[in-house]
Amino acid sequence: MADQQKLLPIIFVLGPPGAGKSYLCNRAAKEMPNVGHIVMSDLLRAEMDKPDSPWVQEIKAKLPFGVLVSSELSTAVLQAWYSRLPQGHTTTYLLDGFPRDVEQAGGFAEKLGSAKATISLTCAPNVLSERLQKRARVDDDPNIAKDRYNGHVGATVPAIDHLKEIGTHVVEVSSEAEGEEGWQIFRDALLVMVVDRGKLSNSGAIDGLNALPKQQIGESDWLDSDMQHRK
Repeated sequence: MADQQKLLPIIFVLGPPGAGKSYLCNRAAKEMPNVGHIVMSDLLRAEMDKPDSPWVQEIKAKLPFGVLVSSELSTAVLQAWYSRLPQGHTTTYLLDGFPRDVEQAGGFAEKLGSAKATISLTCAPNVLSERLQKRARVDDDPNIAKDRYNGHVGATVPAIDHLKEIGTHVVEVSSEAEGEEGWQIFRDALLVMVVDRGKLSNSGAIDGLNALPKQQIGESDWLDSDMQHRK
């Protein structure tokens, strides 16, 4: 078992589909020194391409359909990735799209340690829907996107609550704004966590940032009305 007091140079970045996780993390890795971007789904796809991997069938059966992989699988893949990092590196990695549920969060803490912090991106359902309509990804199919949103509400939100309970700093950051405004909000939040965790307030909000309050959850039909025409 990993020492759960071990603080890893990793920041979880979570949010519903369309919240802008990949765009914001990728831009941070390009423009901010000592910041890296790791996409959990990319690690899984790389694992799926290994002919001798014991996880191939599970990944093929779940990943294309937005179904969560097991905690055992996600933890094993992350352990392998982390073991390849050079000793003494000074990079803080943004782990995009992990953990997706309480089990994954627990497996990470048990086998690897504690993340430095978690960014929880918040965004109104109607804004998410408009963004997904503009994208051309396979997993933005209305039915799959709806399942992914419901998965975020039903599984990832409890995981975020679990992270708070075990002492991980969780900061809610609005991702409704786009372009430079949205980037600056995310960048300012990230700077606080990368440079000085001591500036995190006790409430889990970034001092001086107007983060959105938690979205009302349970409205699982948000995609039905806005995306029906895409079928």
